[in-house]
Amino acid sequence: MLMQCQDGQRVDLVCRAWLLVCCIWGLGGLNAFAQRQANVNPPQILIDGWQLELVAAEPDLVTPTACCFDQQGRLFVIECHTHFPPGDYPGPQADRIYVFDDTTGDGRVDRQRLFHEGSQATMGLTATADGSLIVVTRQEVLRLRDTTGDDVADEVKQLLRLETATTYPHNGLAGVAVGPDGRLYVGQGENFGEAYQLVGSDASLQTGSGEGGNIFVCDADGSNVERFATGLWNPFGISFDSSGRLWQAGNDPDAMPPCRLLHVVKGGDYGFQFRFGRAGTHPLQAWNGELPGTLPMTAGTGEAPCAVIAHEGYLWVTSWGDNRLERYTLTSQGASWSSGTEVVVQGTGSFRPVGLAVAPDGALYFTDWVDRSYPVHGKGRLWRFSPPATGGAASGWLPELSGAERLARRLEGDASMPLAERLQELESDDPFLRHAAMMGLLATGQLKSLAIDGSMTQNQQIAFLLAHRWRELTNPEAFAQRERNRLLGRGLTRRNQETMLTAIRWAAEREVKSFLPTLHALLDRPDLNHQTFAAVMAAIAYLETGSVARGRRDPAREERLVQYAGDQDKPIELRAAAVELLPSDSDQPSSEELARWLRQQDNRLFQIAVGRLLASRTDETTYAILAELAADETIAVETRADAAAALAPQAAKFAAVLNRLALPRQKEPLRQEANRILQRGGQRDAPSKPSRDDLAGWHRLTGSGGNPDAGRRVFFRTTCANCHAHSHRGANTGPDLTTLAGQMTPLRVLESILQPSKEIGPLYVAYRVLTQEGRILTGLKLDATKAGEKLVMQGADGDLFTVPLADIESMQPINQSIMPAGLEEGLSLAEMRDLVAFLTTPKTP
Repeated sequence: MLMQCQDGQRVDLVCRAWLLVCCIWGLGGLNAFAQRQANVNPPQILIDGWQLELVAAEPDLVTPTACCFDQQGRLFVIECHTHFPPGDYPGPQADRIYVFDDTTGDGRVDRQRLFHEGSQATMGLTATADGSLIVVTRQEVLRLRDTTGDDVADEVKQLLRLETATTYPHNGLAGVAVGPDGRLYVGQGENFGEAYQLVGSDASLQTGSGEGGNIFVCDADGSNVERFATGLWNPFGISFDSSGRLWQAGNDPDAMPPCRLLHVVKGGDYGFQFRFGRAGTHPLQAWNGELPGTLPMTAGTGEAPCAVIAHEGYLWVTSWGDNRLERYTLTSQGASWSSGTEVVVQGTGSFRPVGLAVAPDGALYFTDWVDRSYPVHGKGRLWRFSPPATGGAASGWLPELSGAERLARRLEGDASMPLAERLQELESDDPFLRHAAMMGLLATGQLKSLAIDGSMTQNQQIAFLLAHRWRELTNPEAFAQRERNRLLGRGLTRRNQETMLTAIRWAAEREVKSFLPTLHALLDRPDLNHQTFAAVMAAIAYLETGSVARGRRDPAREERLVQYAGDQDKPIELRAAAVELLPSDSDQPSSEELARWLRQQDNRLFQIAVGRLLASRTDETTYAILAELAADETIAVETRADAAAALAPQAAKFAAVLNRLALPRQKEPLRQEANRILQRGGQRDAPSKPSRDDLAGWHRLTGSGGNPDAGRRVFFRTTCANCHAHSHRGANTGPDLTTLAGQMTPLRVLESILQPSKEIGPLYVAYRVLTQEGRILTGLKLDATKAGEKLVMQGADGDLFTVPLADIESMQPINQSIMPAGLEEGLSLAEMRDLVAFLTTPKTP
């Protein structure tokens, strides 16, 4: 193995002899694989003019991960042998780094030689201007140098070390990039939430546990370690563009797709915390800027992205899980950017792109793990992807900084900027400008002149708390618990709920159990909004138990929600919120108990919440209870109509009940709903409906005058709820429509229903799968794999289906929405009018 002193003066002679053999072999080794190239099924190129060619393959290169070019135009590639090696693995006991170079001057690498061997769980690498190679393993960051010019590393120095009990290969240290300031930026994964210390060469350190993934920064020699950003998952891919923006592609979102392409800024919090569960759905977690102070994603990416790089005006991302190479065209959005996903290379299950690098001639090189198996397996490829004409384009080129981005940089670091200007920008609608102003208050010392009191605006209070929270995260030893608790006490007693929510999250993540009485007292405030109520309940459950469940459901939180919902002394509006937050598949409270609650309370919000939970259950007992409720004349008629609507899936079985409810003597909402389920009255025939392209005609007939209550029933008994959720009920395949109510005009809602493919969000792109038997399947991809063997998809009918990965010949995104066209054909004009009213009416607080 390559063992040597840090002064680089000694290398094992036997090892050097072996490297010499490898170098001699490398003169012709790359050409030897050409005769096997015909046996490789290349992925499909989806953009015109580009060419894809195989550069290397097994056995010459196996299980490759990251790659990079240096300033001499040499390509370095990690060959991984330590990622879950099987017991009988015949390969080396340590990872290797190969160097590929161009010996003929044609711009293509054609020689492969061994540069270094000896590291474990090697994840990332990048070249520096002084000729060093920075290599990141799970536990350390190394600097490799070739001091003799023979293309063999003979000096290895540790720059950073991660001290932690966790050894899982790919959730420790990972991605690495050299910033425009010459410092090293290093990604760290969620580390299973275990305690850690990241120690620099000068003994400077950052500590943590449970906060999720981070990006750290240090000087080029490993000194002065600082935390740069947090709230990530596993930041495998990080890189800078030509304007100095830092980009991150986060690997593995567990139960909370999609993975995220992020514009990472100093002090940025991107919302994920491992302490609150892996699923990413906890009320104290954010995935797209949903919580105060958290920043949104630029775009959703394919599954398991491993690298991101700027090139020729695009961001390029490798997606291991979706077998593809993606690129992103950025659209300016204030002080950040947004983008959709464009798939440029799509392969089958045997195409697993990982590392990505730009060659001097403008071609892209990327590594290919080949197999879906996590354990090393002896397969691997290296591809060259070249544009129509390579001209040595600057690899990091992206648009110059926007005016808002330039302002953000001034806000963040300009010591001459007056306090008033920063306070003004805290009121901006742009979360990146607000964040930059907050970081500027901290960096310039202006924060010391502020105090959280009634004279502050809501945004100023939030920024004040967030700045001190960042102080504690980055330097906990210098931040007194007494000071933190004083700030939390002020934040938890504010009237505005965004400030309160900020303090709740901070108190929970620091496990300050002394605030449990304060949190319990908040549950008596009837003015709590839904988000704050959910956060309080989640914080109480976490502080009282010290943990959360791994998946989407949290038994401790559910137990407290059931207790609260059944407490008749609590505010009825919050009892309704507690019922809403209970999962649809929860068996508590029983259906009998829910029916008792519904009869005991005549509050409409509470009855809607209880009725929707009952309607989400599909057992015979619950259907019988719903039939009884629909027939119970002591209950409000709208609530009876809700119960009747829930019988729609079993309309034939309960035809007698529905027929009685449809009699003329019944009150209008109940009779109307029963007739709609039974499809009586010829209401779908007259007047005639406009064509789906005639939006003006539809708007004239259905854009106003509807009944939101009746529209809610239409939403949940038709195919709408097969894909969409509203008020925590329905499916999560499509966008949650709860918060859209009141923000979309009737015309915009009608356009989305009648022309669903006109505008498709990047998270909801459908795929066409061709199987090896020639079958064509179309649907929305939900999970990359099920037990590592099947792709889980949802069809236009809302039903889930699986496709064995081994049976997939090809898979391509399509520009057709998964939302079925023709929904209007199954609805009367009156039903459409009511549905539009429901989707455009703000939810009652």
